[in-house]
Amino acid sequence: MMAGLYDRMGSIPTAQLRRIAHIWCVVAGVLFLTYLARQLRQGMTDGAGHPFGEDFLNFWSGAHLAVTGQAGIIYDLAAFHAFEIGIAGAPIDLYHYSYPPVMWLISAPFGLMPYPLAWAAWQLLGWGAFALAVRRLAPAQWVLVALAVPAVFINAMGGQNGCWTAAIIGWGLILLRERPAMAGMILALFVVKPQLGWLIPLTLLAGRQYRALAAFIGTALALILITLPLFGIDAWIAYVQQGSLLKSVILEYGDGTWHRMLSIFVLVRHVGAPIPLAYAAQAIASLTVALLVLRVWHREGPTARAKALLVLGVLAGSLYVSDYDCVMALLAALWLWPQATAGLRGRMMLLLAMPLFAAPLALISSVALGALALWPALLGAGLQRAPYLADDGLR
Repeated sequence: MMAGLYDRMGSIPTAQLRRIAHIWCVVAGVLFLTYLARQLRQGMTDGAGHPFGEDFLNFWSGAHLAVTGQAGIIYDLAAFHAFEIGIAGAPIDLYHYSYPPVMWLISAPFGLMPYPLAWAAWQLLGWGAFALAVRRLAPAQWVLVALAVPAVFINAMGGQNGCWTAAIIGWGLILLRERPAMAGMILALFVVKPQLGWLIPLTLLAGRQYRALAAFIGTALALILITLPLFGIDAWIAYVQQGSLLKSVILEYGDGTWHRMLSIFVLVRHVGAPIPLAYAAQAIASLTVALLVLRVWHREGPTARAKALLVLGVLAGSLYVSDYDCVMALLAALWLWPQATAGLRGRMMLLLAMPLFAAPLALISSVALGALALWPALLGAGLQRAPYLADDGLR
């Protein structure tokens, strides 16, 4: 039955897909503007604890505090919360900063802007960088394609970094053959999200992309070392301590976040399994992902399929991954689409649609089923026998 559904979805005519995309863009635009208007009811909040820009308030606050010499309070939950209330102008829920000090360097320009302007720049520049990567893979319809992905809407609503991470992995892989050192430097920006980036250096090694790997390692180390004279080792100690606390509260016990998350760990915890069993299940899942991705990269190098598998592996193999991170799944779909079977195309389309439904279904069912949407596409692409020799997307 599911195979039949995949086949039907994979055979939807391009013209019909284009109509669906146009309709969705209009609907999403109206919903987004309505949502923003609601977030200005009381100061820069919705009056119910949610600030304008949602999680972007964390990114901006961290960057602003760092560039104004107040980095010491970023990992102080009470002080950081008090600062954000002052910016929002009304009481808000407890938001927190979960990124390493390297993020302060990368996001510093936004911290120099007024908050509303910084939010607009964050949204437009992040989407623009992602859209230009899409343009390299689907030049004929790139604006529509880059706008119509549901995860872009989810990411924008939450003020999150899904477009930025998609742009990083997209450009890193697009430039891998022609400018490997530049590609490695771009991919090294995943040092700010190590839970997503751990598979990248292993993949570069398996694919014998040694120049890119050297640039990746060198850039990541340089970014870390630059933070030491600027912010001191104490910033990293505080980051590790807060990370340990947040891992327990958010990941292990799911304080209001499990419905947004897509990892096998969260799926297993959500059905009531103990923490050790959830970690064991995640370890098996991550190892499976690594073996599948590294095998293809070792055999084929950076082919279209290998690049798509890395993107899917970054998502499926992570302990901590959310619906907004799935913006990058579009890149995998574009790399796979020209040579994919109808069944695989259907699986990719279900994956692209998943961010719209995963969180509501998890709230209704009390099970984070979104994780299951990643695996059919990953396994379908990884186990397909015919190698992908092309290095591009739709043309």
